[in-house]
Amino acid sequence: MFKKLSRQPFLMFLPFLFYYAYVIVHNRQGGLHGDEIRYVNFADHLIHGFYSPPQPFISLWNGPGYPILLMPFGWWHIAPLYQTLTNALFMYLAVVFLYKSLRLVCNTNIAFTLSLLLAIYPNALAMLSLLYTETLTTLLVSVFVYTSGLYYLKGKKGYGIAGGLTFGFLVLTKIIFGYVIIISAGILVLALVVKKRRANYLNAIKILSIAFLITLPYLFYTWHITGRVFYWGNSGGMSLYWMSTPYDNEFGDWKVPDLSNSQYPTQFRSAEADSLLKINHTKDIAYINQHTNNIIRDDLYKQIAIQNIKNHPVKFIKNCINNISRMLFNFPYSYSSQDASIGRSIVIGSSILWAAIMAIALTFVNWRSIAFGVKFLLLITALYLALSTMLSAYPRQLDVVVPVLFFWFAYLAQRVNRISMRFKETADLDEINLAQLTGEGIQVEDQ
Repeated sequence: MFKKLSRQPFLMFLPFLFYYAYVIVHNRQGGLHGDEIRYVNFADHLIHGFYSPPQPFISLWNGPGYPILLMPFGWWHIAPLYQTLTNALFMYLAVVFLYKSLRLVCNTNIAFTLSLLLAIYPNALAMLSLLYTETLTTLLVSVFVYTSGLYYLKGKKGYGIAGGLTFGFLVLTKIIFGYVIIISAGILVLALVVKKRRANYLNAIKILSIAFLITLPYLFYTWHITGRVFYWGNSGGMSLYWMSTPYDNEFGDWKVPDLSNSQYPTQFRSAEADSLLKINHTKDIAYINQHTNNIIRDDLYKQIAIQNIKNHPVKFIKNCINNISRMLFNFPYSYSSQDASIGRSIVIGSSILWAAIMAIALTFVNWRSIAFGVKFLLLITALYLALSTMLSAYPRQLDVVVPVLFFWFAYLAQRVNRISMRFKETADLDEINLAQLTGEGIQVEDQ
């Protein structure tokens, strides 16, 4: 039965589609909250023929990928609950395409186990009932792993084009991947010049080029309204500002401009925390808010952040380490106690961390034997995580690339020599005198 189902992943994982729908209906709160408001507003803007408000109130806080998908719901005035149910489909398809990706590099048992882990991944389930980009991003990452894997395995142009289109829409959904395109393309062009087997690097550049072409309409739009080339968004400055904080009791997590310490975990807000934030940041925020132009505000945040980093480089490094900890373990947070979910976060993050450490060691030892398609995915993921580390990040920044990590783990698990936990075969221990074992490190005390 399992063997038959393993050849039909859409059917095998179908129960999760209904389970995800149940989770959304059960957990969805009424109305719109947090970032949901911004995504729905952007979708409404697109329906009315524009994306950002005009100068000086330009808002390019995120790319148009997710708002584009929300446009039909806005057009027909469909309630947020039904919009959120699309996450059930996105997550289900993410699991299916991860399984199909894993079957390119490993056996059925490994593929099913890792796909099941993604299907029940607690952090992903926690995001299902929110109109956030994370579930869609997870799907796009899974599809990109699958299409790029097929491209390097079978060499058909159609798979390369599909991979480029998927990655392009991923950039429009998470604009940080736009910087990943630029940096990784530069690395690959350099490798194309100095390395042999240029076809591999050229194919990767082709995928990135297609992805970049998909983003050009958006880049032309941002250039038109801001006058700046390659302007992806204006949210990075504030994030970098909070990551550059030089104060000992602040760990680089993002805070709202009104300095109310209203971020997670909100149940532990205090007047003392608000007071400390205001003492440390009122001067900077007031100076920045003198300007009504959001692009100038973004520039000023970056200028102050860069100056903070120059003046306090060690503290910035500590904040980056704290950022890594937040991505893995969901702590620490400035001026905040922790809630009960921290235990679950430690288990999840530790599992990923130790698996990644072992995978890094295996990859380093066997680097020449690693397929280039896997190296390409690792390059993109490493750059994304490195950039995320320098901005205020949380578990959801790591969670969206879990499909790449699982693909990497599966590739290595299929090829590494098996390690047995059983003892070497010996005679029945009941027939062996303890005195015979004393030479093997077992000490027998005198009675």
